Amino acid sequence: MIARRLAGAILLLGLGLCALGPAHAQSVAAMTNDLQALQVRVAAGDKAAYEAQRERLKAIGAAIQAAKPETWKDKNETDAAVIYLLSGGRPREIIQLLQSGAVPESERPLMRGALAYIVGDEKQARSLLDGIDPRSLDLRLAGQFAYAKSILASSQDPEKAIELLDLARLLAPGGLVEEAALRREIAFLAQERDIDRFAMLCRQYATRFGHSVYADRFLGGVVNAALKDDLIKDLPSFQKFHNFVSRLTPEERGRFLLTVAREETVNGQFAVAGVASGEALQEAPGDSVEEARGRLYEASARIMTPDYDNGLAELQSVAEVKLDTRDQALLGAVRGVASYLRQPMPSDASPPAASAPGADPAAAAIALAEEALNRTAAEGGDGGKGKP
Repeated sequence: MIARRLAGAILLLGLGLCALGPAHAQSVAAMTNDLQALQVRVAAGDKAAYEAQRERLKAIGAAIQAAKPETWKDKNETDAAVIYLLSGGRPREIIQLLQSGAVPESERPLMRGALAYIVGDEKQARSLLDGIDPRSLDLRLAGQFAYAKSILASSQDPEKAIELLDLARLLAPGGLVEEAALRREIAFLAQERDIDRFAMLCRQYATRFGHSVYADRFLGGVVNAALKDDLIKDLPSFQKFHNFVSRLTPEERGRFLLTVAREETVNGQFAVAGVASGEALQEAPGDSVEEARGRLYEASARIMTPDYDNGLAELQSVAEVKLDTRDQALLGAVRGVASYLRQPMPSDASPPAASAPGADPAAAAIALAEEALNRTAAEGGDGGKGKP
């Protein structure tokens, strides 16, 4: 049930910044038309509209309660009641409306199905809504309805869910329905490890909704999803995110690149870490936390290449005081690795994790880094494995 209410909250829209007057001054359909007209403004980052939405939504609920029984003979009005419900309106008004007997029999399955969806009764919602094609509905409702059906389909038929999300975007472009559908489809694609489409839709989201009131939280989660689901595992896969990253604000771009650089440093993906940190440093302010972090990750990558000497010099220049405790632990571990890499090796000794024929020479360094990080964790730190 909580998930359903949150899904409705994703689509909450303002009802306008001008006074509406008494609830009876506008029909429910007209009020929901105003609500949908503001989708673009909220999706474009209109914080005033976002802040106004709760009171405005209450006005629609009051209008539904005050409406005369004959109001509901008009399909525009019953559709509007469903729009209100799917936009985060209170189920109570719709329950009372259905109990009143004023809703025509032909319109009751859609309204009852939407109500079941919102309160979390998936079985009843599917039985009532499965036979309704979103394309058969009025465009005011079609995209929102397709989005709701995609959620119902997600646990049983992920491919169908994605098809419905694409349909929702097509039927309701430019507002919060499209934005919510994009976010949900991107999450699906991360789980499916479809990196090409994931990166493409991330770019599309940043282009169309980069200023939305929901954008900061979403964009912050994109890199975590990409790393969690192993979508960035080498340089070619990282480069697929170039178009997406180029459309971010400088602050968002730096945060994305530094997050990738740190995670891939710890994971031993030095090619990705080196490129990501190098790009982050191009925009990092001088003598900043971001610059210190970028230099740490870049140096960590360089000491594992023939550019060891320059990497070591950069590593020694890192402003440790600007790093948090996790990156200070990582800095100490990497300095230990750098020192080990140039230590003379006794003739009868072999480096850790490299005794097997054909072993990766970087494996010994990673083993040392892990050992140092684990010691730090045992002494009270998190071993550098926490979030940046």
